[in-house]
Amino acid sequence: IKTMFEELNRKSTVREGINTEDMEFAPLKDFCGQKIRCDGFFFTDGKYGRQVVVVGGGYLINMPKRAVEQFETIQASPDLLEAVLAGKLLIKEIKMIDTRNGKTTAYILADA
Repeated sequence: IKTMFEELNRKSTVREGINTEDMEFAPLKDFCGQKIRCDGFFFTDGKYGRQVVVVGGGYLINMPKRAVEQFETIQASPDLLEAVLAGKLLIKEIKMIDTRNGKTTAYILADA
C-alpha cells in the first residue's frame, strides 16, 4: 500500500546498472543524424537555471532548455518513468535548425 508521502521519496531516473561516473558530457548537437536510446536522465540547477541531462549512448547529453518540461512530465508519471528505465525512450531526428535567435538543436522523443 502506498502512503501519502511515498511520492516524496527520491525516484531513480537512471536505469539500474548504468554507471555515469566515467561518462563524458556532450551537447545534443554532437548527435545530429543519430538516434539515442535513453538510459535515464537527471536534472541540474546552476548558473543558467534548471537543465536536463540525458544518459544515453555512453554519454551524458546536455539537452536544450525546452526539454526540461518534457522530462519533468516523464519524472512525474510512473508509467512514463518506468518506460524510460526499461529502455523504451528514443531521441531521434536530431538536427540543427535556424531560429530567430540563431541555431538550435531539434529532436523528437519516440518509442524505442
